[in-house]
Amino acid sequence: MSRFSASDAAFSGFRLVRENLKAIAVWAAVMTVLSIVSNVLAIQYFGPKLEALTSYISDTNNPDPEEALRRVADLAPLVLWSLPYSLVVNGVIFAALNRLVLRPQDSRFAYLRLGKDELRQAAVWVVTSLILMGVLFAGALLTGFLGAMGGPTGGFLGMLSLLGSLCAVVYGAVRLSFAPAVTFETGKLTILKSLPETKGLFWPLLGAYLLATVMSIIVVLLIWTIVSAIGLIASGDLSATGQMMRTDTSSLQAYFTPAGIVQALFSGLISILTTLIVFGPAPTIYRELKGGSPGAAGGGW
Repeated sequence: MSRFSASDAAFSGFRLVRENLKAIAVWAAVMTVLSIVSNVLAIQYFGPKLEALTSYISDTNNPDPEEALRRVADLAPLVLWSLPYSLVVNGVIFAALNRLVLRPQDSRFAYLRLGKDELRQAAVWVVTSLILMGVLFAGALLTGFLGAMGGPTGGFLGMLSLLGSLCAVVYGAVRLSFAPAVTFETGKLTILKSLPETKGLFWPLLGAYLLATVMSIIVVLLIWTIVSAIGLIASGDLSATGQMMRTDTSSLQAYFTPAGIVQALFSGLISILTTLIVFGPAPTIYRELKGGSPGAAGGGW
């Protein structure tokens, strides 16, 4: 199995954007429309409660956990609706990303579909998230147990346990990072088959993913600088522009200010770019390691 350059892989998301501008523009447009529609529905039916929760958390130095939990419970219907929506959207986007990388010739509908591949991608992210959350939960239990011992020894062991659980989550996320690509290539829900594919590659993969994440943050900051400037021009209100990161969801009128409209119009672009930059390296590295030959991996768990 050939090796790869972590630095080159980290910039693979940028290359995907440059080489597929039309498809990425379609993705951004679709994501923008979906984001605006979902926000409108959320504000229309849950706006005051959503704004109350956001204001309570941001304006209270020491929020009461019970009060915060009560306010979250008021939004239970929104959460129940948002979860399947997010799964479907993520499944479509990540299937399109893997299709773009692993089957570039299958470019119909800008690589966007809604079928079994998309459902499998959604399932991969659910199972992977559950595995990583399970590791973190086990680490939290161990941390609490060791911390209950009391004294410097208990505190030190608890800190080591917490650090170890975080490291375990990072390690697991890197080792399972090929699961979406393997699942897409084989056409079967595949999680653990990512482990042999990433064996011996943890550090270069981690370096590539960290560098891609840093580059994503820089890109988002640059875009927000541009968005803020456009919002200032559109609204003529510097204070309103400064609050674009904290939108008012109390009503549709409060949300759709000139600055808010500018923010909404750029939301899809930011979402797609960050997804490509952060998650583009994994299928690109997988394709490079497999020699660009689809179908080489086996199926099943």
